[in-house]
Amino acid sequence: MPDVMVEPTIREEDCFVLPLTGREVDQICIDYAVTLVIDGTDTVRLDSPFTVSFSDRTLLVDPQRLDTVAPVLDLFRAVILRAAAGRDGSLLLSFDDDRSLRIEADPDGEAWEIGGGLPPISPSYRIVSLPAGSGIEFS
Repeated sequence: MPDVMVEPTIREEDCFVLPLTGREVDQICIDYAVTLVIDGTDTVRLDSPFTVSFSDRTLLVDPQRLDTVAPVLDLFRAVILRAAAGRDGSLLLSFDDDRSLRIEADPDGEAWEIGGGLPPISPSYRIVSLPAGSGIEFS
């Protein structure tokens, strides 16, 4: 089945609100990136450094440095309250229990991508942060 374009649920002035609200992180994969698997069907792949915030601290995570990725494990079973892709290529995921993740656009490459769908139940989609703050691309 060919990819079908998926539009975000809400377009706001400076971002697109993505259809991940109420869904749970049920797997975390670490290689040369950090990937959050959402409800077994969607993935959020983070290739560039990002911040993860908790009620008492904010930490910088660099997927290329294994010694910085452990705090991401605290997002296991987190429920997404809001997922917003900035028109500038940034991504903000807000979770329950006062947790969040933010990644900015990477001047040299794709900082993050979200993909998913479960054909034929739901269409396949891919959203990518374009290099140099050029925005995001939906396919």
